[in-house]
Amino acid sequence: MYKRRIINKKGVALILILWVVTLLSVIVNTFAWMVRTEAQAVGNFQEETKAYYLARGGFQRTIMKLLKNQGLPAEETPGEGLKLDGRVNMVHFQDGYAEVRVVDEGGKIDINVASRDDLIRVFTALKIEGENKDVIADSILDWIDENDLHRLNGAENDYYRSLPEPYMAKDGPFSMVDELLWVRGITPEIFYNFAVSRSPDHERSEGEGEASLSEEEGLFATSLESIFTVFTGSNKVNINIASMTLLTAIPGIGEAQAEKIIAIREESPFRDMRDLTKVVPSFPPEFSKFINFSSPGVYTIEIVGRLNGSYVRRSLKSVVKIKGKGDYEILYWKEG
Repeated sequence: MYKRRIINKKGVALILILWVVTLLSVIVNTFAWMVRTEAQAVGNFQEETKAYYLARGGFQRTIMKLLKNQGLPAEETPGEGLKLDGRVNMVHFQDGYAEVRVVDEGGKIDINVASRDDLIRVFTALKIEGENKDVIADSILDWIDENDLHRLNGAENDYYRSLPEPYMAKDGPFSMVDELLWVRGITPEIFYNFAVSRSPDHERSEGEGEASLSEEEGLFATSLESIFTVFTGSNKVNINIASMTLLTAIPGIGEAQAEKIIAIREESPFRDMRDLTKVVPSFPPEFSKFINFSSPGVYTIEIVGRLNGSYVRRSLKSVVKIKGKGDYEILYWKEG
């Protein structure tokens, strides 16, 4: 009987020891997992920080080139090798690199000063047809003006308040081009310029204001953000920067002439009207009202910083105005 009790006690002790060992194993494994997770988080944070400063470094390098180019004749600026039409500029560092896209805002029309004729010409070039074109043009002008009286095809507060998710017309200038997504008739399909088939009297559904599109499908090439700006105060476009769409929107320039202009300016930018008339010999008298040959010194800069050997990246977007060879102003800044 005594021996049986000793055996029972040993059995209980063994079970307790096994439970303690199991519990300790769980605690140790959990602690090890937490340590690994925190170490990975620290590593990711370090990589993100490095990628962020690679993007910032790319921004500073780009600003230096823009400041150096300021005031130089148009034919001399390409010597710096900085593409100003949205193509990628590579900036290399020891630990990584930055992909930099620079767009000269002078190649766009300022939506806040655009006339109805300007808008109609652009939307015709974008192949927006019929009633859609008139609705969008009038609604943009109604959005900007300060009164609550809508144009023939436009919209004011009475229209926007009738939507499932009502809001008010701004009755003031656009602060950013993507505000166009709030204007009657402008769907994400039209804003990003793909599958333009929706009715102008669309109703916004959840998530409709957000759209994604690959670069191959033309997001960077023909979206309204590549055609309009809010930073120049001019409805004239720089002939040396303007996109294919804007060139064909200028009276007297067809697709063949636009392609020729783009090919020639790649080699040598146009300096004045005499240079241009060699390409477009028979232009209408009002031709000069739509173009100029100089930059306003306002640039959109989009940068992605990438660390060598890592999938981590950080991005930023800025709009800057170059005031002189040693001075610039940041008009817009967004980090992603």
